[in-house]
Amino acid sequence: MTTMTQATYGVRGLSCWRCMISAVDAVRALPGVHTVGMDLEPHGESLLTLAPAGAVTSAQVRATLDRSGFEVTRRRRRPRPSRLRHALTTPLWTTAGKS
Repeated sequence: MTTMTQATYGVRGLSCWRCMISAVDAVRALPGVHTVGMDLEPHGESLLTLAPAGAVTSAQVRATLDRSGFEVTRRRRRPRPSRLRHALTTPLWTTAGKS
């Protein structure tokens, strides 16, 4: 069994899930790319991962996202939890002190 390595890119210019889908679809259309995922950080640096890592060059990814209206930034070594994910996992209220 072979394992696919992933390439990671920071992407700016995404503000909502529609932007995320647009960016993911554009990168997924590149020949040789099997898997694309994104950790959305609205109005910040979202994290794009694709596999296999050697399928396309960073210049191809940059050009594809540039045509779609997004900016590729430097790669992050470790992903930070997205605000969207954090907001969904943080309780909105607490029942502490209620009987």
